[in-house]
Amino acid sequence: MKILKLYGIGFLLVAFLSSFVFLPSFFLPGPEVDVPVYSKSTAREIAKNLKDRGILHFTLPFRALSKWTHADRKLKAGLYRLNPRMSLWEVLNVLSEGKSELLALKVPEGFTADQIAQELEKMKVMPVTEFMKTVQDPDTLKKLGIPGPTAEGYLFPETYRVPIGAGSRDLVELMVRQFLDSAGDDFEDRCRQRGLTPYQVVILASIVEKEVQKDDERPMVAGVIYNRLHQKIRLEVNATLNYVLTNKRAWLTNEQLNTQSPYNTYQHRGLPPTPICNPGLASLKAALDPADVPYLYYVAQGDGSHLFAKTFAEHQKNVAEAKKIRRAKRIERRTKALEN
Repeated sequence: MKILKLYGIGFLLVAFLSSFVFLPSFFLPGPEVDVPVYSKSTAREIAKNLKDRGILHFTLPFRALSKWTHADRKLKAGLYRLNPRMSLWEVLNVLSEGKSELLALKVPEGFTADQIAQELEKMKVMPVTEFMKTVQDPDTLKKLGIPGPTAEGYLFPETYRVPIGAGSRDLVELMVRQFLDSAGDDFEDRCRQRGLTPYQVVILASIVEKEVQKDDERPMVAGVIYNRLHQKIRLEVNATLNYVLTNKRAWLTNEQLNTQSPYNTYQHRGLPPTPICNPGLASLKAALDPADVPYLYYVAQGDGSHLFAKTFAEHQKNVAEAKKIRRAKRIERRTKALEN
């Protein structure tokens, strides 16, 4: 008799737990909601977020099932549109396998806020103006702790899953939170050790991102920028001016170099007023840990690499060499085009 009772209790317990996992909820009515998930979020953090937004009754079943199915290892950053009537199994499938009407928003390293907005409009997620309005919204920036006039620099490069009609505020917050998670808890302390504010480090990292293609050269270019800042030499970086130019060029014309703008580092000392793009993790790391180099100058060769110099005379020779290399590559490309 006791054995039968134990079996009965066990059966009821299994049935009760299964109802959480496989059956839709009839006790949490409400509209669909977009739930942000960050690539470094733990199952505990996601469960709490789901409960706060009315998707879950309790967090423990979600945490246990995600651990048991290893779904917590498959989660991808994004905004997931969920319905409170979904079963726990359905919620996990959406989060871990993208079984929902979601689009993949790819934000490459070095994209600007405007480029992200253009991509979102192309994907029919939201208009350019809606995203840019939120990127520049003072209340949103204050909430996220961004000291600048826009969220430029903090929209972390990543592939995000987003639904059509996603809220711009949720999406901006998702990208900024992804930046903060990736930068690490000690980000502010490491910036102070460099003698810069976190915002200045983001600006510096954005310059490195735009100037450098090869990861092994990022710390070297960051080192050059630090050297010029310490010696109060103008940075003279093309990328900062290209940020505000319509006709962007690798080699700027004399007319462009005379452009009146705070982003013209040929005219103004120090860093530009804001980040010029959204840097990736490699550029952030370079800005926090620059190479200890004696160089004050660098010039791009046209193949993704740079020539470095200690003196202006050496730099002039490097510039002449870089122009020669670029000219030879142009001739080579034209010859191949004619042959084809």
